[in-house]
Amino acid sequence: MDILILIFAAFITSSISAVLGMGGGIILLGIMAIIIPEGYKVIALHGMVQLFSNTTRSYVFRQYIKKDLIKQFFSGALIGVSISIIIIIILIQYFKVGSANEIKVEILKPFIGFFIVWYLFLKGSKKERKINSFIPVGLIAGLSSVFIGAVGPLIAPFFLNKDLNKEHIIANKAASQMITHFTKIPLFIYFFNMNYSAEWNILLPLIIAVYLGTNFGKRILSFIPEKLFKKLFKITLFIIAIRLILNY
Repeated sequence: MDILILIFAAFITSSISAVLGMGGGIILLGIMAIIIPEGYKVIALHGMVQLFSNTTRSYVFRQYIKKDLIKQFFSGALIGVSISIIIIIILIQYFKVGSANEIKVEILKPFIGFFIVWYLFLKGSKKERKINSFIPVGLIAGLSSVFIGAVGPLIAPFFLNKDLNKEHIIANKAASQMITHFTKIPLFIYFFNMNYSAEWNILLPLIIAVYLGTNFGKRILSFIPEKLFKKLFKITLFIIAIRLILNY
């Protein structure tokens, strides 16, 4: 029964992400956390599922990907992941953390929520929001992804750029998250002793579900006007921010 719930959730949440550009990953993470008891295992399995979800979304929206943006994000993500490796090693060797599985960073979530609210409503005009380089965005994503799982809401505000329409937002955010998930998978294998091959009975049906959900969501997106999409994008991001703040 649990696997059927996860399959249905993976399909629906991947459809949501294909329509709104985000939201699906963090909802799926919450559902997986209820069904799978081990905290680190939830983030590790979720990372693999989201890797395929974002890869699928990147592929179906591939004509809208901006290569310069993704190259910048990738450079930053490598730096961020490298820093996260150093942090894990320091915590294990010098702060009596028995293993990477014991690292808890729940305190970061409300700060992420406050950051999103600040960026959406308090930062300034839309002109000031234009991002000249996505290297810092990639760095933030690479650094935080290993510890908090779903970083989509954290990096989402940076894609509210006047040069990006709805398809560009979904395509480039998906490609960026694909990079983030790809870079952290080896860390879960090495530091968290995660054996993905042993979890194929969970991963395979979820991967198929997110593939189908992404293609279904793309069809829905074609009926949504540009202005409505950006309003829904902001509303979804705001709801996620409030959830992060209140659920700490």
